[in-house]
Amino acid sequence: MSSLLNSINSVIQSLGVSVLLPIIIFLIALAFRVDVLKAARSSILIGIGFIGINLVIGLFSENISPLAQQMVEVTGVTLPAVDVGWPAAAAIAFGIAELGVWMIPLFVVMNLVLFAIGFTYTLNVDIWNYWHFAFIGGLVYMSTNNWLYSVAVGLTLGLFVLVAADWTQPAVEETFDTPGISIPHGTSAPYAVAAIPIHWAVDKTPLGNIEADPDAIQDRFGILGEPIFVGLAIGLVIGIAAYSNALFVAESWYAILTAGISFAAVMHILPMMVGILMEGLTPLSESIRNYMTSRFEDRDMAIGLDSAILIGHESVIASSLLIVPIAIVMSIILPGNDVLWGIDLATFPFFFALMVPIMNGNIVKMVVTGTILLVPLHYISSAVAPLLTQAAGSAGFDLGGRGLITSPVADAGSPATGILALIPAPVALAVGLVVVLGIWVALRMWPQRMYMVAGASEEKARETVERRHTGKGGGLLPNKLGSTVDASGAEGRSDD
Repeated sequence: MSSLLNSINSVIQSLGVSVLLPIIIFLIALAFRVDVLKAARSSILIGIGFIGINLVIGLFSENISPLAQQMVEVTGVTLPAVDVGWPAAAAIAFGIAELGVWMIPLFVVMNLVLFAIGFTYTLNVDIWNYWHFAFIGGLVYMSTNNWLYSVAVGLTLGLFVLVAADWTQPAVEETFDTPGISIPHGTSAPYAVAAIPIHWAVDKTPLGNIEADPDAIQDRFGILGEPIFVGLAIGLVIGIAAYSNALFVAESWYAILTAGISFAAVMHILPMMVGILMEGLTPLSESIRNYMTSRFEDRDMAIGLDSAILIGHESVIASSLLIVPIAIVMSIILPGNDVLWGIDLATFPFFFALMVPIMNGNIVKMVVTGTILLVPLHYISSAVAPLLTQAAGSAGFDLGGRGLITSPVADAGSPATGILALIPAPVALAVGLVVVLGIWVALRMWPQRMYMVAGASEEKARETVERRHTGKGGGLLPNKLGSTVDASGAEGRSDD
């Protein structure tokens, strides 16, 4: 059995998301009676979109990592924990004590059971990103040497992303025009949930009155507010900061100008790549939802996918570029920080993806909220670095002479990692389950308010309440708790 699972794990890692997810989507589409050629065309477009997204993110990473290290070198600060990025973190996660091998079938079974009994509306088909569950489990295994407990913690993160996906799905559907799609992503979901109370506080300050969504910026600055000029400006500023001690050297300006054009390219090309992906995904998701609603009128369902489908939004890209110099400066000035930024600077689009609906695409609010989240992120990822380095050795990962490694955004600095991997074992599991159940109960007691908190409009929240919380639910568990929820979305009406 273990040999079979190892073989499956090897195939999953070898194929990667660009090949694996289109295959899975194609098979699911056939299961829901979608025409074969339509399913094939859509699945191929999804694969092409993911390849394009990865190429653009790779371009971003290739340009920003050297600039970040150059900025730190200018200051003379020594930071021991090298950011090796999410690709290394994923490879390590799948190699620790066979956790990655077992996490896949265990989560699939758990997800199917929870969907069947009505605990979740999401079917998470993004198998590649199950590495997030194995990652957190691997860190726990390094500190406890308890395999079963490590699996339990990994599955707890899986539970969390399912309920977070259910919670944010109406807002995601409305903002990004993704019908029937939810985002159970191990990186994006924890940051989005953590951002909600921070955004509430930021909104009470004068910053809450600033209109800074992409349309408002373009209206204010005209052609200079277009994404390519925003990207160019950010790239030039970061480049000048990185080479501030060598501005009279021609080679410095070659690098600075290259950074400017590269950042402009990211702003312009990334939405196109996501558009290709969505061209394939949208007709399939609509067909699947129509099939389900025609046969199970009282049951809602969402297909859980990678947050990569969201990162082409202009607010996501602009915020991700703006946060880069802030992150680098914070790594230098925060006392006790060990993180030397590198590859994960290109992962900030996934950090911001689910914040767009919450903050209405307001780039100022997103960057301010992100900056606040960067404080614990630096300290959590610094604290996790020894565990991740130990895990890398256990997984046979080549450290390349590095003393300590980390992956700050995905997922070494995540709020979920801070709770589940750094708090003492029994307490961490209890806290994780309390958070999961707290969100689940709140979604069934005050659904309209919860969906609006996550960024859905009142109209969209009411529509979702009518679809999800006024019928029998289609499972063993109730779709509403406490007071009756009527068809118009009004909450709190007494049953008497």
